[in-house]
Amino acid sequence: MDGLEVDNIASVTNLNNTDINAPVQENSDASLFAYLFAGKLICSLGSALNIINILVLAQKELSESPYVYLLALAVSDLTFLLLSLVHLISYSISRSYYIAFFNAYIFFVIGNICFNASVWLIVFITIERLTFVVRPLQPKPSRKKALISISVIVALATLINIPRVFCFQIQEQDNIYYPNGTDFRESNTFLYLSWFHSVIINFIPNITLILTNSVLIWTLKQAEHDRLVLRSNQAQAASRDQRRLTRMLVVIVIVFFFCTIPSAFSDDPISHALFGKGKTWTEFVNSQGNVTLIYVSNLLLYTNSAMNFVLYCAFNRKFRDATKALFWTITKNVRRSVRNQTRNSTSEVYSSGERSPQVSNRINTKL
Repeated sequence: MDGLEVDNIASVTNLNNTDINAPVQENSDASLFAYLFAGKLICSLGSALNIINILVLAQKELSESPYVYLLALAVSDLTFLLLSLVHLISYSISRSYYIAFFNAYIFFVIGNICFNASVWLIVFITIERLTFVVRPLQPKPSRKKALISISVIVALATLINIPRVFCFQIQEQDNIYYPNGTDFRESNTFLYLSWFHSVIINFIPNITLILTNSVLIWTLKQAEHDRLVLRSNQAQAASRDQRRLTRMLVVIVIVFFFCTIPSAFSDDPISHALFGKGKTWTEFVNSQGNVTLIYVSNLLLYTNSAMNFVLYCAFNRKFRDATKALFWTITKNVRRSVRNQTRNSTSEVYSSGERSPQVSNRINTKL
């Protein structure tokens, strides 16, 4: 990205490997405004919903292995959305050294770690669900096993993103600081790493999810047929709960697939290799088509991380019941706290020797 004018640099980052300083042409002000507005709105709403997800999934009623994965997914999505929100807001404020440092080394690195971890968390949830559906008599995976798997996923996601630390350096021009791509980022080594990263984070997970989802969908259809011959109410209830959980995971995977596919082809090194024939690196990255692809892929990633609460409520009755119980508990505690404060304030008035207005009026009448 050397040679770009500072006035043409926007803080637009594709989380799968594009430049933090994607250029924006003069005629793209409207699209930039729409991107920033929509991005901030999605990230703000998604952060609030993921906080609710964490509070609900942390309850004892949802302690099974699949919900442990979903809790980890909510934490990962929340971190990703909060970092993205700060990044989007930072575009509108003064470009200090700290803002540039945040975008280059915190948002770009940790944001990718969170996104990559979310990808493989969904894969692990789906594989575990498939194993349970294919072998229903096998013991269910334990909470401890899920926690170990989550730890391994986060560790590997961190490991494969270490090279991103060396992608940018902070530069200053006219007292304005901004991250600029290093020679390593434009080297063949990083191009190979980008392809490896796309294979690990995009192609292998998506192929795995397509295959496992196909089996799960077939299983759901078969379960609808088997439901007709079930006679035990207890068996029907257990089967119904498992079908709902499986159906919810199928929908989550479908949404995830459509929201993340564009990001597989929008990495700058990869998109330049695929779509930038006849253009130099600078010309391609400066092109409006490349910037638009970044806008679309980023908004889809934000949306994917923001809407899980809606999917949980729509397709999982157990989650809905836990959400209602949580809000009922919070409401009850708030009301109790308000009543206690009212009683305490009344007690303080009487203990200070002051009389209520009604008592004073009665005394004055008698006198």
